[in-house]
Amino acid sequence: MPYARKGNPLRRGRRYGGHDAGEVASRIAVETVCQEVREGAERNNDPLSLIEHAVRQANTAVKQEGTNRRSNMGTTLSVAFVADHTAYIANVGDSRVYWIENGSITQITEDHSLVAKLVAAGKLTREEARNHPKSNLLYRTVGTDDTIKVDTFRVGLKKGGNILLCTDGLWGEVTDQNIHQICATETNLKKACARLVKIANNNGGQDNITAIVVKVV
Repeated sequence: MPYARKGNPLRRGRRYGGHDAGEVASRIAVETVCQEVREGAERNNDPLSLIEHAVRQANTAVKQEGTNRRSNMGTTLSVAFVADHTAYIANVGDSRVYWIENGSITQITEDHSLVAKLVAAGKLTREEARNHPKSNLLYRTVGTDDTIKVDTFRVGLKKGGNILLCTDGLWGEVTDQNIHQICATETNLKKACARLVKIANNNGGQDNITAIVVKVV
C-alpha cells in the first residue's frame, strides 16, 4: 500500500516544499515501489529491507525524471507492507501512517518537517504546529537528493484494528480524535475515507486530501 502525496489535489491549495510536477513525482514513486516490491518479494525475506530498497529506488527514479525535465521535482511517500499479522512501514516526508485500535490512535511515522522538529524540541505544541506559517516546509522528500534516508517501522497488528495512510491535507485539517472516531465506528471503509475527506474539506481543504484505511480481520 504505497501512498505518495500528489500535486493534483481534490481541493487546490499552496504548492508544498517548492516542488514542481508533484503529480508526476508521486506517480513515478508509487509505480516504482509497487514494481520493486513485486519483483523482490520472492528473493528478499526481510520486509523492512524490501520496502526500504523500494523507496530508495523510487527516489532514484523521481530524481532522474526531475533531471530530465530540469524540474525541482519531489513528493512525500508512505508505504505499508502487511504480512503475518505485522505491518512493515516506510516513510519519507509528512504523509502519515496511523494504527487505530479500541480506544487509541497512534501515529507510527514521523514527519520530516520543520514544525515537527520544533514540536520535538518543545518549542511548539502539536496544535500550534497545525497552523504554523511554515508548516509546509519539509527537509526530506523523495526525489530531492541523490541519496535518501528512509524511516522504517514494524507494528504488530490485532484483529479489528485499522491502518490509516493519509496526507497532511487530512491530518492537518482533522484532529486525531475525529480520525479515530470515524475509523473506529464506520464499518464501511469507503464511507470512512469519504467522511474523512469531507470533514477535511469542510475544515478548510487547503491541500490535497487522500486517505487509505485497511481493517485487520
